[in-house]
Amino acid sequence: MPQFLRKDDLNGGIVAVWKVTEEIDELRGRISLSDKDIQKLNSFKLSKRKQEFLATRCLIKEILGIEPEIDYLETGRPVLINSNYRISISHTQCYVAIALSRNQQVGIDIEYPSERVGRVYDRFISMEECSFIPEAHKIKYYTLIWCLKEAMYKLYDEKSVIFNRDLKCMPFVLQDEGTVEAIYCVQNNISLQYRYMTTNEFYLVYHC
Repeated sequence: MPQFLRKDDLNGGIVAVWKVTEEIDELRGRISLSDKDIQKLNSFKLSKRKQEFLATRCLIKEILGIEPEIDYLETGRPVLINSNYRISISHTQCYVAIALSRNQQVGIDIEYPSERVGRVYDRFISMEECSFIPEAHKIKYYTLIWCLKEAMYKLYDEKSVIFNRDLKCMPFVLQDEGTVEAIYCVQNNISLQYRYMTTNEFYLVYHC
């Protein structure tokens, strides 16, 4: 499992992305699973989903040096039972990504760039946001903003959020790597900076 990317934030946060090239048996041999995790692994019908499940735990072990024990809140947020790190998890098309921090809540999303996002953009992008998106690069902007709002959704962990109303992306110029400001409009308009990077194989947005 080659490590594709690791970034350590000055505030103590860690972001890591791995490309999954191993088969299920090889991944399974790298970690010890609890009975609960074994049951969850066996409940997945698709091999791809099993690979993502195992690869995520392998990545956590590689970064933190522990056999991860993960539980989930009712909202779906993952919690590391045997560590004081907060965690966010994402995966797409043979990549898994995690964000970790001891100091603050985290959110991360990784997405494979695809034209399909253009068919549903109005579900998560407001008319105000459309005003700064250049027509020639709209799919790239749609993908990045979708990724941003998924990361925000995980960060704030509020199920009733409406993406094109409650999560606001401020105007920005898309680059290979940079930051974008976004506002969580549900509670007192909380504004944060999110880091991002784009490649031919994935778009990544995170806050840690």
